[in-house]
Amino acid sequence: MDVLCFDFDGVLCDSAPETAATAWEGCRALWPATADASPALPEALRARFCRLRPVMHTGFEAIPLMRLIETDAADDAAILADFPTLRDGLVAREGLRREDLQQRFGAIRDRLIAADEAAWLGWNDFYAGAAALLRAALHRHTVFILTTKQQRFAERLLAHQGLHVPDGHLFGLEAGRSKPALLAALQARPALAGATFHFIEDRLDTLLDVVADDALAAVRLYLADWGYNTPAQRREAAANNRIQVVALDAFRAAVGL
Repeated sequence: MDVLCFDFDGVLCDSAPETAATAWEGCRALWPATADASPALPEALRARFCRLRPVMHTGFEAIPLMRLIETDAADDAAILADFPTLRDGLVAREGLRREDLQQRFGAIRDRLIAADEAAWLGWNDFYAGAAALLRAALHRHTVFILTTKQQRFAERLLAHQGLHVPDGHLFGLEAGRSKPALLAALQARPALAGATFHFIEDRLDTLLDVVADDALAAVRLYLADWGYNTPAQRREAAANNRIQVVALDAFRAAVGL
């Protein structure tokens, strides 16, 4: 038995344009000068945000990232090199809280969907071939999705593609567990005993966390080269004998699809 575990953003769905738009609305609400400057996200800022998207892990970080970009507080090299320090410094200076930013980010998404669901869906394209890949996987293998996206948004985007993941097989932000912890819990299920686990992710740090857990030594790991990672991260992954850097077609072949 093969068990396929997919990340969502950066593996199945290119959500960077929508994340940028949501982050811009968050900045407009928190900093009035931003609201006065432009109601619509300037294209140059959108492009820069999408280029820097690999530094993010969870949605709340989009607002600090957009603020750093909007104010030109750091250049691209500095953000790529040490975004966590820049993010935490901004959050501390502005008296913000992670939980509040997360709630705000989700609430803005809900408002954008309510205002124009078609536009919101259009900002969240699935990568070419990704929906077909997931559809084939659901027919042939046991599939789980592990994501830091809030579950209701992932479910809506999957439904838009005509995809249904079985109940209990989609773990969103609300699960409150790291991806290595989720993989360990899945491995421990009696029904999955003896299965070969495959985990595809676009974030190198997440894969390295799995590598560091001896209990997950049998999980086959893949870095999606089409997702939110940099050339330097792909080179680092390729040098790790636990991780395969794959294009979408190579992953399909690796898991027999």
